[in-house]
Amino acid sequence: MKIFTVLLPLFIFHCSQIQWRPASLAVERGWSETGKNIIQTEVIYEEKDAWNPLSGTTHKKNYRTTFRIYEISGAGNDSGDPPIYSYEIGSWTLPGSVYFHSATNRLFWIQGTNDEYGGSIRFPAVWSPKGFRSFEPKSFQKEDQTIFQFVPSPDGGKAAIILGKLKSDLEIESPTLIIADVNGQSSSYDRSYFEFQLTKWEETPEFRIRWSENSNLLYIRIQDKVFKTNEKTRKLEDAKEFPVCFYPASSFGPVGISPGGKDGDSDIARDMEAPPFKRYKDKPLVKSLSQTKDCSQ
Repeated sequence: MKIFTVLLPLFIFHCSQIQWRPASLAVERGWSETGKNIIQTEVIYEEKDAWNPLSGTTHKKNYRTTFRIYEISGAGNDSGDPPIYSYEIGSWTLPGSVYFHSATNRLFWIQGTNDEYGGSIRFPAVWSPKGFRSFEPKSFQKEDQTIFQFVPSPDGGKAAIILGKLKSDLEIESPTLIIADVNGQSSSYDRSYFEFQLTKWEETPEFRIRWSENSNLLYIRIQDKVFKTNEKTRKLEDAKEFPVCFYPASSFGPVGISPGGKDGDSDIARDMEAPPFKRYKDKPLVKSLSQTKDCSQ
């Protein structure tokens, strides 16, 4: 009886560890292009400990993501007033992939389809609280393709997308650049896109895409070469000169995890990063990649 009394609390504790419990990732945030809105992204799921404590991880399921859009009237602070819009989807979103555009009221993100967080089965998505006709990625994304980049233009009307087949050794096979119209004015616009086959693509600093300030051009860095294209030429041309910054890729987007406070991930006070749109300029144009730099700072 004494042994039972001693073991019972241990048994109850162990059972509680293998039960499903709510969990979430650190809340990410990003600025809109005007600096008038902040988008918070919270990924929520259920988890339980693995039977083998040496596995070093937990089992996870039932992912969902909540987006909260805040209006900023004074100093950047998304921990006070309630959000002006909230939206939830039934899956995870890829870290650093969420953008909100104030002028068009469009929300952009990369979304998963199963419980393999960050897995290769994912697609681009667009939503607007003001109403938005369907953005249908199936018109250009094949079933065996993984999306790696989904970057809206500064005017919110187009998006640059990098697709490819992810091999078991993580090499990207048959990389493709898509420039899609996301205006959503009619079903014909939803199918408006053009594509280019790229020679190579890696998710490293030597491979970048970058919109021009006025959204008319897209610059593509592939190792030691830079190309450009637009809606009119629909050709990849050598860029004789290009902006000094290839990061950030657009005038708005993700900037990091949320500061402490309501809906934040920590009670430690942290200053908000400044909106990147204030520093997003094409000039000075440069002619050598050795002159480029990271302009997010």
